[in-house]
Amino acid sequence: MTAEAGLLPAARVLLVCGGKGGVGKSTVAANLAVTLAAGGLRVGLLDTDLQGPSLPVMFGLDERPAVRAGLIVPPERHGVRLMSTGLLAARHHALAWRGPLLRGALKQMLRDVAWEEPDVLVVDTPPGTGEVHMGLHGLLGIWGAVMVTTSQRVALEDTRRCATMLRTLGIPVRAAVDNMAHHRCPECGSENRIFSRNLPKEAAEACGVDPERVTSIPIQPEIAESGDDGTPVVLTALGEALGVSELYRRLASPLAPAAAAL
Repeated sequence: MTAEAGLLPAARVLLVCGGKGGVGKSTVAANLAVTLAAGGLRVGLLDTDLQGPSLPVMFGLDERPAVRAGLIVPPERHGVRLMSTGLLAARHHALAWRGPLLRGALKQMLRDVAWEEPDVLVVDTPPGTGEVHMGLHGLLGIWGAVMVTTSQRVALEDTRRCATMLRTLGIPVRAAVDNMAHHRCPECGSENRIFSRNLPKEAAEACGVDPERVTSIPIQPEIAESGDDGTPVVLTALGEALGVSELYRRLASPLAPAAAAL
């Protein structure tokens, strides 16, 4: 299956995938997108979790996008142009799309949005292996994927399934994120792993990537609080102080086109 002509041919398309729900995939997508934009790139962020769109909250957006010359104008925050069904539907309204309706929604968010030829399009995908992934594969030339997981066995098993699906589609996994990996004690500064498994090694094996391409992100209240407040943590002073901003720069560097100044 080949990508349709005219649907963002100039963009490097990067999927953010997670086999298991609740591993922090949308948080990773948001912080990765703003990190790439901070490097001087034109960045688009597409939220394809149609049943549970959460990125508008993470960017502090609640207004409907404007329409100009027949195209939806995606709102811009922190240098990132964002499109999500959460901006189109009434708040708290569930969108139970399947089959042709789902594929039509994906196509509209690509073809009928004024993306203005981004250098990178980051795509936040729903958890698991389903119609959205297949639909995106049919609509876009996908450069690669970032897998997000935690070290629980159930998460790792689902990660393997998702990575296998991507390989079947010919989509290379470029990096993996060991999310919520450890917590730093605010009193003594010691780091304690939330789970006991040696995730960087297991995640690398599950995703088929070199262990050096696994980034371990800590679990800190400030990360979630920044997302709830509408500002990705990498843009805050706390993000720098916690070292999270630097971790995302390391993650983004090999994923960015050469023009980025990360």
